[in-house]
Amino acid sequence: MKYLVFSDLHGSKWGLTLLERAVSFHQPDVLLCLGDILYGTYDGDARKCIEYLSSKQRVIIGVRGNCDTYYDHQSLGFALPESQVLFFKGHRLLLAHVPFFSSGKGDIVMYGHTHHKHLYEDNGVIFLNPGSIGKPRDDCASYATIDEQSIYLYDAETSKMLKSLQI
Repeated sequence: MKYLVFSDLHGSKWGLTLLERAVSFHQPDVLLCLGDILYGTYDGDARKCIEYLSSKQRVIIGVRGNCDTYYDHQSLGFALPESQVLFFKGHRLLLAHVPFFSSGKGDIVMYGHTHHKHLYEDNGVIFLNPGSIGKPRDDCASYATIDEQSIYLYDAETSKMLKSLQI
């Protein structure tokens, strides 16, 4: 099982191109979307995002970001709750848009919102922010993958691995 984790697309045509490239390159089983998908607009670029993501609706698990509207899930075809909990290889995956903390050892806390990528472990809890694939506020657009052994952060433009952490 392989997950591809992205956040903060914000309806960006450029970000969508990078996401499509990442999906093609990694061939994930599931896409984990951590919110701020369309930015509340339905212009031509956002419509392309809707078309692509709705075509992947059977393999997307998402959460709603602060810029997503209550009705975006209807256009996208997949649910956008405030948070989700998944279980993977003995880990509890906690998905939300805004940063939060967990005291459960073995948890993997995933969030977006800040547009800054982070991957670190603190007191037995792994924290992952894949950064922004559409509107980065740090050095590059980025995303992450998770497989049975590790979490990897990637530069979305070059597909170069930036950091990894064993789980």
